[in-house]
Amino acid sequence: MKNSEKEKVRNHKKNNNFKKAFENRPKPYFSEIINNDDICAPNAINEVSNSFLGDLDIKRDRYFSIDFANLEEKYIWNKVWQFACREEDIPSIGDYYVYDILDWSILIVRSEENKINAFINSCLHRGTQIKPSNSCGYSKSLRCPFHGWEWKLNGDLVDIPCDWDFPHINKDEAKLNRVKVDTWGGFIFINLDSNPISLKKYLSVLPNHFKTWNMAKRRKAAHVAKIVPCNWKFAVEAFLEGYHVKETHPQALPYTGDVNCQYDYWGDHISRMMSGLGAPSPNLDTDNISDEDTIESMKDLVSYLDGDLNQNTNKIKPREFLAKSMRDILTKSTGVDHSKFSTSEIIDAIQYFVFPNFIPWAGYGVPIVYRFRPNGYDPDSSVFEVILLYESSDDSAESNPYINWLEPGDSWTKAEELGGLGVLFDQDEAAFKAGQNGLKASSKKGSTFSLYQESRIRHFHKTIDNYIAQN
Repeated sequence: MKNSEKEKVRNHKKNNNFKKAFENRPKPYFSEIINNDDICAPNAINEVSNSFLGDLDIKRDRYFSIDFANLEEKYIWNKVWQFACREEDIPSIGDYYVYDILDWSILIVRSEENKINAFINSCLHRGTQIKPSNSCGYSKSLRCPFHGWEWKLNGDLVDIPCDWDFPHINKDEAKLNRVKVDTWGGFIFINLDSNPISLKKYLSVLPNHFKTWNMAKRRKAAHVAKIVPCNWKFAVEAFLEGYHVKETHPQALPYTGDVNCQYDYWGDHISRMMSGLGAPSPNLDTDNISDEDTIESMKDLVSYLDGDLNQNTNKIKPREFLAKSMRDILTKSTGVDHSKFSTSEIIDAIQYFVFPNFIPWAGYGVPIVYRFRPNGYDPDSSVFEVILLYESSDDSAESNPYINWLEPGDSWTKAEELGGLGVLFDQDEAAFKAGQNGLKASSKKGSTFSLYQESRIRHFHKTIDNYIAQN
């Protein structure tokens, strides 16, 4: 048999392995769970898009190698669209926000009512940062704090102190260096590439899927950040699969679908995981778990909404019970009527990933956004951020742009604004540290990922490899 024929046979066998894994996943499938809901889910939630992405191990040194981190800096971080801040973080003319990634510092400013500019946060005189890293605030102009060179909000040079000593400078050409900037759903994105693909094309199916959920109407209720003890990719991966729930978050099993999550991906930049809540995990003996047991276990689930579950079950199923309670809580807390939204939109974990580091949750009941960044040039740590975005009935409502930075030794529960979510993040962080340390100690060359449950991680690394290879 020729080599090409052998390769064809091997690929056919591998594709069959993926097909078998997909067909043998535990029931009830996510699609079966939502098909029994009282209010049907929108079409985007019913879409399925997955395929075989390979079965090879991923080399472990990419999680701690300085050389690989340098490849990421050169071929990924200065080529991709990155979520930098929210539009309501800079609501008025003169408001600014500084986003930092590795050595780059980007100054984002609202220069007109409907105009947002982004510049390299560096004075053209001697390079001083115009605004401090990770800062935000108001400024009528962009003035260097070292010698006082000053620019308009649109980047045009206004003043050089002692300009008689700079006859060699053409003021009309001495504009701040621009960075590409665009918006979607109230999120402001930047791209350090001088000629990137459009944000719309980059986001692929995301804007169409989110038509049902107008993220521009959301307002930030919390923004918590912490340096965590693992590579940024390892941190991202923890939120790309539900396979870890049984061991890492066992308290969630009575009301969480984990091994029966649905996984989808589109193009290079978008993937999705959907987990049905209000139904026990197939990992448990579901025949011996009553509806009352499931309902009781869900009480902590809604604590971050500052609400309580309705104690009058009236014999309704746990999903509808949870949905009714959360509709009431959300309507009361936001002023927006949630009574017509589907059960799945209200209670399920519908989580999208935008390469390389942005995770917005869809629906209404779980208003979470995650962001992950390298912690400078240290491959053994990263910055993990959690943002809560709530539906708002007031289009002019502003939010607090400031970040609550936890210290490395702090528990996530110290951020009271996260409510019951803090316990989950403490459990995740314990896995971060053990995972990073174990990868460095391992004598095995790579990490082994499943074919379906960890397919989003395979998709993630495939895109990383594509960016490095293409550039």
